[in-house]
Amino acid sequence: MAVLYCVGLLTGPIEGALAGIAIGLTQDLGSASLIGFSGFTRGLVGLFTGLLGRRVLDIQSPSNIIFLFVISLADSLFSVLFLEVTYGSVPVVGFFFGRAILRAATTACVGYGILRLITGKNVLGWISRRSLKKEF
Repeated sequence: MAVLYCVGLLTGPIEGALAGIAIGLTQDLGSASLIGFSGFTRGLVGLFTGLLGRRVLDIQSPSNIIFLFVISLADSLFSVLFLEVTYGSVPVVGFFFGRAILRAATTACVGYGILRLITGKNVLGWISRRSLKKEF
């Protein structure tokens, strides 16, 4: 989720959505869960963060921690509510206080660390170069 947030923030809504779908489908195949559900939710996250990156957020802003926390928490809650509707008897409150908040906090810290690393090492300048030239 943290990497997807960074990709969506740096590239834009279309690229973020496509990266989210690819990451989500890969997670679905690896976990033998409902195929397409994580692709759908991760695609929405990539689209939303791409729109935020274009319109609202600055890459170096500390408010990225809050946005990443809220997005991760919303993704977890959407997943558990979907499981409650489809399978039934999922402990929503226990999941929220037991796992979702801790997972969202960890994701927010890791994502912000990745963004700080990217901006601190001038990775953005290297990525945005059209062609790599050998400098002697």
